[in-house]
Amino acid sequence: MSKAKTAAMGWRPLLGGVAGGTLLFLIYQYGKALWSLANRTGGMDNKFSQLAQSEYLSYLIGQNVVVLLAYLILWIAAILLVTPLVSLIRRWLPWQGKGAIALAALILTALIHSYFETRLEYNRPYFLGGGEQRGMIYLLPDAWQATAKTIVFTAFPLLAFAALAAWWLMKMKPRLRAGVIVAGVLVSAAFAFAPARHKTEATATAPNGKALNVIIVGSDSLRGDRLGFTGYKPSRSDGAAAAGVSPNIDSWAKDAVRFERCYVPMASTLESAVSVMSSTYPHTNGIRHMYPGKEQVEATQAKVRPIAAVLSEKGYDTAAIGDWCAGFYEMMPLGFNEKLVSTFENFRIYMTQAVFMAHFVVPLYFDNPLGYKLFPQITSFAEFVTPEVVTKRVEDKLADQAKTGRPFFWHVFYSCNHLPYNCGQPYNRLFTDPAYKGRNLAKVDFDINEFVSGTSLEDKMSALPEADIRQVRALYDGCTRQFDDCFGRIQAALKKNGLAENTIVIVTADHGDDLYEPGVTLTHGLGFNGGDHCFHIPMALHVPGATPASLPDQIRSIDLSPTLLDLLGVEKPAQWEGKSFAGRIHGTAPQEDRPYYGETSFPFIQFKVPGVDRPKLPPMDELTMIDPGFKHQFVMKPEFNEPVNIAKQRCLRTRNWKVVCTPCSEGNRHYGLFRISTDPDCRDDLSGHMPEILHPMQAALERWMDRHEETAIAEIFPGGEP
Repeated sequence: MSKAKTAAMGWRPLLGGVAGGTLLFLIYQYGKALWSLANRTGGMDNKFSQLAQSEYLSYLIGQNVVVLLAYLILWIAAILLVTPLVSLIRRWLPWQGKGAIALAALILTALIHSYFETRLEYNRPYFLGGGEQRGMIYLLPDAWQATAKTIVFTAFPLLAFAALAAWWLMKMKPRLRAGVIVAGVLVSAAFAFAPARHKTEATATAPNGKALNVIIVGSDSLRGDRLGFTGYKPSRSDGAAAAGVSPNIDSWAKDAVRFERCYVPMASTLESAVSVMSSTYPHTNGIRHMYPGKEQVEATQAKVRPIAAVLSEKGYDTAAIGDWCAGFYEMMPLGFNEKLVSTFENFRIYMTQAVFMAHFVVPLYFDNPLGYKLFPQITSFAEFVTPEVVTKRVEDKLADQAKTGRPFFWHVFYSCNHLPYNCGQPYNRLFTDPAYKGRNLAKVDFDINEFVSGTSLEDKMSALPEADIRQVRALYDGCTRQFDDCFGRIQAALKKNGLAENTIVIVTADHGDDLYEPGVTLTHGLGFNGGDHCFHIPMALHVPGATPASLPDQIRSIDLSPTLLDLLGVEKPAQWEGKSFAGRIHGTAPQEDRPYYGETSFPFIQFKVPGVDRPKLPPMDELTMIDPGFKHQFVMKPEFNEPVNIAKQRCLRTRNWKVVCTPCSEGNRHYGLFRISTDPDCRDDLSGHMPEILHPMQAALERWMDRHEETAIAEIFPGGEP
């Protein structure tokens, strides 16, 4: 075909054919997403899924309409991308006309889409849900993979987009082309020279006169006994596993003060966070389970005085940065001025995420600043805000903070160690047995419907074969290594920005997890039957100028906030119940064991206690409801607040002893006594043999339960602890 004839065909058939072909592809993607949503909803059988299909059906439909904006934007982008390509190959098409152009556009759009799917696999592997990464680049030697990914997934698209932009500019009339170029330069300059935000000066300083920053870095469910510096060694030590589960933290901990025994009053995220940040027990602050109602949240916020609020008044920048496990900060800000977190407890967010993730074009093309502006709700999705994203946010914020000189108090909180231990590659292969082929291959096989709709899972969980137990533990270790890598990047960013020498860094957690030790299965916060691994957390602090040490003192997480304010030279609120251990950090105070008082959390499972008939409670989907008046949060039904609190187990630990109170269905209380020093897994109940130990500990625990009075160990055992 002659050039003159080709030119005579004009733009209209070309754009019409391209628009039709790209539209057909997007219609297919939209229909596929609707089919996926329909089948997914049909496979759910708990009461919340039924609620989604009935009362919230109109909302689900509305979200599928909202997402059409993404398809419209992609349609325009596809036309801009595909039109130059079709124009280049048009002369070689077997026949001319809109049909041929549309078919060519459809094929090219599918190829471009496949490229971006492959790019997502390499650059955002967390969207694979822990699946295998099988791309060709992974067949290359490790040393070449980073360069290959840069060429294929960064350099190539930049060059391609530049070429396509040049093609469009050449097709424009001279005046229009000049105007577009000038506009592009002006917009770029506006972003490049945007003025920095003004930061107020801090008034709080350390005792030496130098302003100190504080950054608390934690991972949900990170145990206090499964980090390298505690002496823990994983089952595998070959290859990359030879470095252990926490090489970065271990190296850092050599210069830190490490408390060997720190316990949380409740092993559940929201409750633990409120306690540590406000230095109060749950029965004082009012947050006794993970599904509080609006009235309780408001009452708690009016009652407590969180450390972030104290430091904010002193001029500190305060921020909570995390993924879905830090989502509670959206409901309970706890004094933080900035909250860079996602959430998963809002039922509408849950449904919106289901819709947007079914329409996979959203995570594929809108996981970027432009997408966050167009669809701000996606910044709350667990699938979007991953540990990688959290770490990048911290790195960027540290760079900005270094420029302002303003001191900061941040809580950086990751989901790495949370069930189902879905850390993805390479972490889920580091410590696991290569020969394992069971149901827990890449993550723990976890049936959410069964967990939500039943409380009798103990027998099933207890029957897990030994090979599966080893696999679960190894997956957990891989999650710790993922957190360790995140921590290593934060440490590197502190050093890079000149902040390491005046920043107090804390490595800790909200709680731990039971991992099939004697007497327990795989949960946290549901009982005191075993060695209390889910209540034991890391507590390591690097304080500039402090001498590194490993301290055997028994402390509580509620003691952290008073300690930090002492280190910063700031007066502590009078209502705080924790006690500072700053003297131990500086070496000016003697060793001291504090009594540990704790209680169980939301009763997903009520574990059996020998000889005890425990109060009967309904499953989670009957205990809770969705409250439209409270941002569609999951909340406890008011009639169950008191029964749930009454049914809680409580515990008192000293250095050598532990007493556990288990309420009985008859209304009385059962007490078990265990000698921790010789029976760390608490399998031998001595309550019938050692009344001289049981009675004073029981009395102290009852004072804490019934009168909210804490009794010191010296008062429990005036003559010294046996």
